[in-house]
Amino acid sequence: MHFLNPMLQNHPMESAFMQTWLNRLADKYSPCLFTQCSNATTELSSENYIDIYDGRHAAAIYTDVSQTLNRTEALAIYQGKLLERGTFSQVYENAKKHAAMVRCHRLEPDAVIAPSCVSVHSYLVESALCRHYADIGLFGLCGSAKRVHQDYNLAYVLNTLDYLNSSLDKDDCLFCFGLDPYLVNWGKPLDKLSVEALDALALERPICIVSSNFSVAYVNTQLLDKIQNSAIGRTPSFNGFIDSVKTLGFVNAEGMSLLPWAFSDKELLWQLSSLPKTFEYIIEQAQKQGVSHFEVALQSHFVELLFEKLVIRFSKAQRFSTYYTYQSHIDDHARLDHCEVMKLSQLGRLDEKTSVGIAVGRLATCGYKWVNDYHYDELFVPCKSILSHGCNLCLHNDFPREPICPLRLADIAMGRDIEAMPHNYSCDERTLDSGQCISPQEALKAITYGAAYHAKVAGYNQLNNIAHYMKLNRDPISCNRPWRDIKVTLL
Repeated sequence: MHFLNPMLQNHPMESAFMQTWLNRLADKYSPCLFTQCSNATTELSSENYIDIYDGRHAAAIYTDVSQTLNRTEALAIYQGKLLERGTFSQVYENAKKHAAMVRCHRLEPDAVIAPSCVSVHSYLVESALCRHYADIGLFGLCGSAKRVHQDYNLAYVLNTLDYLNSSLDKDDCLFCFGLDPYLVNWGKPLDKLSVEALDALALERPICIVSSNFSVAYVNTQLLDKIQNSAIGRTPSFNGFIDSVKTLGFVNAEGMSLLPWAFSDKELLWQLSSLPKTFEYIIEQAQKQGVSHFEVALQSHFVELLFEKLVIRFSKAQRFSTYYTYQSHIDDHARLDHCEVMKLSQLGRLDEKTSVGIAVGRLATCGYKWVNDYHYDELFVPCKSILSHGCNLCLHNDFPREPICPLRLADIAMGRDIEAMPHNYSCDERTLDSGQCISPQEALKAITYGAAYHAKVAGYNQLNNIAHYMKLNRDPISCNRPWRDIKVTLL
């Protein structure tokens, strides 16, 4: 049986704002905008080598963490596939039987090879659209910081607006996303971001600040004028939209679908033509964090069309698969995606056929809010309970609301520390339900084999299939430092 987590219905990338934005882009789409994608730019080397990684003097080569922590002395990779693993002498002798030349890579004493990471249910196309603009959330303007910004407050937001304003051309719209209205003012109203307050900043350009879940936005009068001058501004729905904004001081969920009409035709064409470059940047950053395979969520035929145009530029070194969010099917693999909160009754219905994708990164940013709200019979990202029911556990992030960094997710699952909290709380109070912490091996499995199982990656690290491995400068199983600080290189 296949079933989706009800929370997925409110996923930011499935919001009315994104749907309207995509629809407007579809009206302007032309294949000629993607001609630069027609030729792959990163082809694999034509040299015919078998690469042997020698771990005799290193901490370890972990070949399998799916059940037990299996180690080996060496492994050989040929044309992106796992040729052999075992003792160094055995791997070396068998490699010489092939016509290809053999290269040996002796690992440094502290280096470790482990299975590489799989990112599941990723909204890469929509995220690339957002990444055209600044991220005003918890992880910096590029959204790539591995830790929450501890001085995230209204002063930070206002200073960021001033900084962004100085870097834009005269007629550009100051558009940014990622704002967390709760954490920026700890649940209090954001009066300093109302229409009147943004007008008072006198930045002399349209301003649009979209929240991290795309459910609210803060705008100024100049942006409302841009919407009024568009085609939607002549419809009856616009008057109700303006009345709502005047009453609330911001744009609520019902009005979010009108905001993309602030984009001019020129800006929409720029967004489409710049999409390949932004998409490629996201993939490059993910590779630096150990991600070798993306399962991309496709919510419409237009998103699928864009995705096909974007991935043609990549070599076989980067792997992609797709997951259609608008379809459901029946099979033996029950699956939950972007799960955060589970009731005890829901846990009781899980079994060994269930695979649960936990958005564990939300614990670090939303744990304080969850603790201070009233919750009956609910658990927040219950990783240990999911494993105790015999389920497959997959840790995945909520990009672009948080960075693509699987090792950071493992950190959070092992320590369960709330990173975004008022400064007057002790370290003990920052740990949420330590009984749900998982072990290092369980965490490593959840971002590698567990994620591969969740995404149905065929032949993951099996002989003669695609090799998904990464080299780490530190052993994650035995080190006592945060995993997110480990340097990663894909093999």
